[in-house]
Amino acid sequence: MSSKQKFAYITATIVAAVLAVVGAWLPWVRKQTVGITDEYIAGLDAGFSDIDFLVIVLVMAVVVAVVLGHYRNWRTDVVLIGAGGLILVVFGSVFQSYLAVERYVVEPGLYLLIASGCLFILIGVVAALNRRLTPIVSNRDNPRIG
Repeated sequence: MSSKQKFAYITATIVAAVLAVVGAWLPWVRKQTVGITDEYIAGLDAGFSDIDFLVIVLVMAVVVAVVLGHYRNWRTDVVLIGAGGLILVVFGSVFQSYLAVERYVVEPGLYLLIASGCLFILIGVVAALNRRLTPIVSNRDNPRIG
């Protein structure tokens, strides 16, 4: 991978991580005016709480693994696809649960988390395809080197 590709790969990973952190901070759901005021559900308020810290730890670990992986030749595509899949499964089910009840409206935070999961998966798949489709050049194939 060239240095331009590595920089783009790391930048895209950081953008996906920022989307996840902002999505965890923003509210995920809003109650429509039904008259129930004492009900509390996860993601109702802006700010970080319970599961948000797990999301932050996960995306920071992914960013650290990707940055270190390019300097140590690790396969970080598996980490990206796994983390993106986990984010997508968890927050996709939260999204489905909010859509199933008519008194809730999904807010931008949940959309950003789902977009972040999709972006992590996309970055991982592109990295895996790039590694698989890039020909390996050895000294035997080079006629100038005996």
